[in-house]
Parts: sequence; C-alpha cells; structure tokens
Amino acid sequence: MSKILCIDYGKKRIGLSITNSIRSIAFALNTVNTNDLISTLEMYLKYEDIDTIVIGLPIKYYNYLFPIEKKIKKFIKIIKYKYPNLIIKRLDERFTSKIANYYLLNSVFKKKKRKNKSLLDKISATLLLQDYIKIENL
Repeated sequence: MSKILCIDYGKKRIGLSITNSIRSIAFALNTVNTNDLISTLEMYLKYEDIDTIVIGLPIKYYNYLFPIEKKIKKFIKIIKYKYPNLIIKRLDERFTSKIANYYLLNSVFKKKKRKNKSLLDKISATLLLQDYIKIENL
C-alpha cells in the first residue's frame, strides 16, 4: 500500500508528516522553508511510495479562509500539473497549531525545544495526518 504525505502549509515554514506503508500511523517528517517545498516534495515522491497528499485547509472560526489559501491553491495547481496521478485531499486544519503548541508546553521537552517553531510545524502536520487517517478508516 502507498503512503500518505501531509503538508501543513505556512507563510515561512511548512511542516511535513508521512504515514507508514499500511496507513495506520503518522510520523513527523520534516520542516522546510516555503521556497524549498517543491524540490523537497519531488525528492519524497521520488524515493517514497506516495500516492496521496493531504494539505491543510486554513479555515477561521466562522468558516472564512485565511489569505494563505491563495498560495496553497497555486501550489496545488503546480503539483497537479507535474503529478496528475497524485491524489490531493484537503482537510480542515483548525486548531492543529494550538493543539500542537499545547502538546509542546505539556511535554518533557526542555523550554528551549518547546519554543522551536520547526518542531511545532512538524507536530501540526502529524496531527492533521492522524485526523485524516481516522477519517479514511471510517
């Protein structure tokens, strides 16, 4: 079975996570600069058996989209053009960063590590992918 890659898209950094080959567990993968996303994605698609990408849908409280959605749509258009067989799914990412931050604040990590935004982005992507796995297995 193919793996699923998840993208928590941000203005400066992007958190990535991936499933195991049976799509039952999500693992934090990496955090990349927004400018490096395409090349990083190409590398993962080349070396990992990925058929689906889950990308967070940045919805505000009252179902309005954050302005970053325009950049995400542009990115999706590029990916669909380069990889037409790749399945792209969107998932509401409300509160994933807040939950990830809560996890870090209550973790055993030292204070310096808890303020690491790179780690926060990876955890957010992992939480988003875990949610997707639950939905997929219903």
